[in-house]
Amino acid sequence: ATGQPRRGRADPVAEAAGEPRCETYVAVPFAAPGGPADPGIRSGVDPSTPGGPAAALGVLVLYDRLGGDEFDDADLETLRTFAGHAAVAVDNVRLHEEAQRLSLTDPLTGLWNYRYLRESIRREVERASRFGRMLSVLALDLDRFKEVNDTWGHAAGDAVLVEFARRVRGEIREVDLAFRQGGEEFVVLLPETDARGAAIVAERLGAAIRDTPVPVDSGGGARIRVTVSVGIAVYPDHASTGEQVLDAADDALYAAKAAGRDTWRLAEARPWPPVEELAVPAGSVSPADGLPRAGGASSGPHPSQHGLGR
Repeated sequence: ATGQPRRGRADPVAEAAGEPRCETYVAVPFAAPGGPADPGIRSGVDPSTPGGPAAALGVLVLYDRLGGDEFDDADLETLRTFAGHAAVAVDNVRLHEEAQRLSLTDPLTGLWNYRYLRESIRREVERASRFGRMLSVLALDLDRFKEVNDTWGHAAGDAVLVEFARRVRGEIREVDLAFRQGGEEFVVLLPETDARGAAIVAERLGAAIRDTPVPVDSGGGARIRVTVSVGIAVYPDHASTGEQVLDAADDALYAAKAAGRDTWRLAEARPWPPVEELAVPAGSVSPADGLPRAGGASSGPHPSQHGLGR
């Protein structure tokens, strides 16, 4: 609460929720090194001022010193040293995670970027193949978006993209993945979703952007009406690899555009290779040991034959 290091004896009557039972304790909060405040080092910091205790990354706490003695000032200073190391370690992890996030996300919309799309679709296709599941891919493109930029300016166009991304996130599940592929083109991955489920999502996305025009900060309360075209492809019905299913969704998107925009289309099913049946004679008598033989000669002709698809 104060951002200050504390040590002393625990009050069994006022035991804090979530804290272990103990007789003595020492606690040192720590913040990002080099920040505006380090509660583990600075004293007399007003909790209401910027860079106060609210900037803390964590608290390092020790309970019940061995031997039963209370923690002393030397223990407090030692723990402060460890807290400083902890602050550096935690801050490095956070900086690494943030750098990784920025490298994989679109800075305007906050959606995943094209680089992460390639990685994700490969991973999701592998998972779908391993577990015998389906993966649906939606390719989305805002209709006549160039007219938005030409009429209202690029700032308004950016506002439309940001709002569209927000509405996409609001219409998909937590396990689904949304990407900005570039410009006004977006992609959504729907794990364990068939064509019917993908069509339902496409309908919802179309309605979400069509039914509520996007407000523009132009001073006059203007609102821009935009629509979206969607192409749908499903693994393994339409393709056998991540790149192929993405291409199939793009082809379906072009078909939706050609159909008048503000609609969705499903990719055409890929042609499967012809199946040839091979006649395999079945033996009527098993070997003496009762175990079947691979490729063994049969003891005589049998009136029935089984066809095996290749």
